[in-house]
Amino acid sequence: MVFGLILSACTKKEDTTIVISVLEDVTETNFIAKPNAETITGFFGFQDDLWHSVTFRYSRITSLTMNSRDVISIEKEHHLLGNELQRRRLVADFKKKSTSLLQAKKDSAVYRYSSIWLPLIEELKEVQKDSAPTEIYLFSDLRENTKFFSTYKATDMSLLTQKPVAVLNLFLRKSERVQSSNRIKVIVVYQPRTIAEDELFQKLKQLYVQLFSRIGISIEFTSKLNTRSL
Repeated sequence: MVFGLILSACTKKEDTTIVISVLEDVTETNFIAKPNAETITGFFGFQDDLWHSVTFRYSRITSLTMNSRDVISIEKEHHLLGNELQRRRLVADFKKKSTSLLQAKKDSAVYRYSSIWLPLIEELKEVQKDSAPTEIYLFSDLRENTKFFSTYKATDMSLLTQKPVAVLNLFLRKSERVQSSNRIKVIVVYQPRTIAEDELFQKLKQLYVQLFSRIGISIEFTSKLNTRSL
């Protein structure tokens, strides 16, 4: 009975599950900020809790609306019942598999188009099927080049400048069935190389801030990730 009470007391911490998702825009080859395996795996939080459950999701964004996703997980264990040495081996193997996904060789295709918003929306809908705290790291300059909107079209950029609400509603119509959530956070990672790139990114950043405010999901922007635990 005493053992049962101890096990019950530990359940709250050990039932912790987190989801880390990385969406990497590969339509450009010269991004300064790119996923770093050591940094990303540091977000798994095993340095604080060796026994919790983690799901890692990875996808490369191309010209396609839907891109293939790799999903791997490590299940939680109770430290009172588990073997620490064996658990450390499982964690090391999980981090190794995650690193392999992040470092897998990219194809040499040249993408004439890029769809950022729709793959992001699809990922949000997928992670909302679970109740776990989730962070989505989007490595991208946010530049769309699709039929519904393109940053390479003067008319579309003029619309963004002169009628931002119209563009906002255009994007929102593509985000149906995404629900407001306080357990999901999107972190956009991008470092401009030139003043022109920065000016364009600031416009798109403002659009995304408004979009996520309307959707009801937290969003942040950074030029460089620092290793930390959740």
